[in-house]
Amino acid sequence: MKLLDLVLLFERGKRRYHIVGDQNNGVLIGLDLEGRLFTYLEGQVLSRVNPEAFQRFSSRQEYVNPGGDGLWPAPEGSRLGYEYSTAGWRVPPGLCHARWQLQKKCANSALVAAEIDLINSEGRGLPCLFSRDIKFELHNSKLTLLVNECIEYLGREGLGQNLALLAPWSLCQFDCDEQSSLKLPACPASEIWDLYEPSSDSLRKQGPEGWTVSMKTDFRFQLGLSSLVPSLEFVNPTAGFSATRSASPLSPDLKYIDIADQDPSNEPEGRPVCLSAYCDPSGFMEIEAAGGCPARLEPGTKSVLEHKTEFVKF
Repeated sequence: MKLLDLVLLFERGKRRYHIVGDQNNGVLIGLDLEGRLFTYLEGQVLSRVNPEAFQRFSSRQEYVNPGGDGLWPAPEGSRLGYEYSTAGWRVPPGLCHARWQLQKKCANSALVAAEIDLINSEGRGLPCLFSRDIKFELHNSKLTLLVNECIEYLGREGLGQNLALLAPWSLCQFDCDEQSSLKLPACPASEIWDLYEPSSDSLRKQGPEGWTVSMKTDFRFQLGLSSLVPSLEFVNPTAGFSATRSASPLSPDLKYIDIADQDPSNEPEGRPVCLSAYCDPSGFMEIEAAGGCPARLEPGTKSVLEHKTEFVKF
């Protein structure tokens, strides 16, 4: 898809947007589309785009995933997750229907924010301010997207970790096919694990330079990666590009948490996730970065995640 085609989708769907960059290289921010980021290089949109999301709206019956790069709250499931405030899995309406506002803008950067009220699986409400500080750089045909994600707790009462967990979680989405793969740096096998069943071990191959994970799958899988895995790279030979994601170390007051989609009766006691990747048979994948949670949420507490995504065409 060309940038012009994406702009037409926003215009015809009467959705606000803001472009950082020029007609050839940059990122389009969907202000009325969950604050999603759509990266384009040499005029070609590399992010996944779902045209249906510009004409329809999500509900608890169906989530219309826009694509792009989104900011979600973690954890997803468990007793303290944010996708099980109702009987079934549901993306919070406050997230789906938020009206993001442009706070600052320059030629190569922008700050956008939205007030989003969350409800966790126990029915506890957390008023929040989501913000995304976005900057892009272009060097020798490589586009680097630098994003500072922040979720600020706006509630009046302090909450311990037995009552609430809250961490930023960035999900960068792409179309994929049987030729696509995920590359991971060399690391012990124990630093890569499945967040779902069945196991995806059969899709992983270890080589001298690291791991290759096939996107040719007939089941969905999500990999959790520890802090010993510094980055992950999505390679799409069909579309002719790669995208590599990494994240800065957390500040000392934040700790990684279990972000997994799981039964809301479960405790969030799984392994803490730093980076992650998702893929399912529909031809859709994500490279993800998770932030950390403070020991206690106090009014004005900010959970911050800084991540970098490098895009290269070949």
